[in-house]
Amino acid sequence: MTDDPQWFCLHTRPKNENLTCQFLRNDIEAEIFCPFIRFQRARRTGKAWVTEAMFPGYVFARFSYPALHRQVQATRGVVKIVRFGHRTAIVPDEIIAALRGSLQDNQTIVIEAGIQPGEEVNLVEGPFRGLRAIVTKILPAKDRIAVLLELLGIEREVEVPIYSVLPDTVHPLIRQKS
Repeated sequence: MTDDPQWFCLHTRPKNENLTCQFLRNDIEAEIFCPFIRFQRARRTGKAWVTEAMFPGYVFARFSYPALHRQVQATRGVVKIVRFGHRTAIVPDEIIAALRGSLQDNQTIVIEAGIQPGEEVNLVEGPFRGLRAIVTKILPAKDRIAVLLELLGIEREVEVPIYSVLPDTVHPLIRQKS
C-alpha cells in the first residue's frame, strides 16, 4: 500500500449510505463518492419519487490507507473495508471517473419510466387503483394510455391518464429475464 490516496469500496450498514458519507466527510475528511438513483415507485397513495443508493450498502472513499484505514473502519455506519481474501480491494480511478461521467449532477441518476405497448403496469391512481393491466396504446396527444383491464370477467380497453400508472418493475436497474 502506498501513502498516496486511493479509492476503496466500503461496506456500510443497510440504508445508511448517505449518513455514513457525512461521517466520513466530516470526521476523516475523505473524498466520498456514493451515486444515487431517483425513480418513481407505486405506493398505496399513488406514485412517489424514491431515491436509493445505486450500490445499496456500499460507498467509495478516497484516502491514504496506511494513515487512515483504522479511522475509516471505526467510522459510524462502516461495516468493513472491502477485501478479497487478505488483500484490500483498490478501485481504479478510471472506474470512479466513468461512473461520475454518467451521472447528471455528479451524484444522482434520474430514471424516467418509459411505458411501452404490451407492458404490464400497475394502476396507482383513480378508480382502478390497485389493478394490473396491459398497455395497448400510447396516446401522447391526450397524455393518456389505453390499457386492457379485466372487469367482471370481461376484458375491456380503458383510457387512463399516463401519470396514473407505473411499470410493473421491482427496481429500475434490475433487468428482467426475457
